Amino acid sequence: MWDFLRAHLLHSRIVRRLQDTNFYSIVEIGRLQLDSSLITALIEQWRPEIHTFHLSIGEATITLQDVEVLYGLPVDGHPVAFPNAIREYMSLQYLEMLQWLTDFQPPDETALIGSSRMQLMPVRQHLEVMHAGIIDDIPELHIHRYTRFLLLLMFGVVLFPNTSGNLVSLRYLHHLERLDDLHHYSRGDIVLGYLYR
Repeated sequence: MWDFLRAHLLHSRIVRRLQDTNFYSIVEIGRLQLDSSLITALIEQWRPEIHTFHLSIGEATITLQDVEVLYGLPVDGHPVAFPNAIREYMSLQYLEMLQWLTDFQPPDETALIGSSRMQLMPVRQHLEVMHAGIIDDIPELHIHRYTRFLLLLMFGVVLFPNTSGNLVSLRYLHHLERLDDLHHYSRGDIVLGYLYR
């Protein structure tokens, strides 16, 4: 995702859409200059068995306030939950939802792993194709599709990565149906909970 964002300047309409959803701050994180020695030092002090940093001044952990300040994600609002129906979806239903929300159909069925996870490479490749078509007078529908696709990439790479590093759950599509409602939901607690999973 970060390589894509470094190589492609987001159109102002996409930026506004991401700001409206409270996810633009995640994009800005990718532009920060990281201090690799500081990150290495923190990693060396992390104790996964108790989920804390063991520092000379005492123990420190990551809190909801940290997630809210660093990621810019709200920790107040409606809870995020998957409806029971989506938990029972099969791969065909996820692919139909993907096509309905983003107008994308993976080139082959091997892009889908299991019933609900998809490889990130087809997502990024399609986003590259879509990016070239984002111009000032493009219909709002295309802005929404692009934003959903970018958010899906963000969910798979930054917010909810898996151990393979190349899959995203299509269950998140449910939360991307109504982009105008995204800012009403508490996302910070979900991200923090996923970190400790």
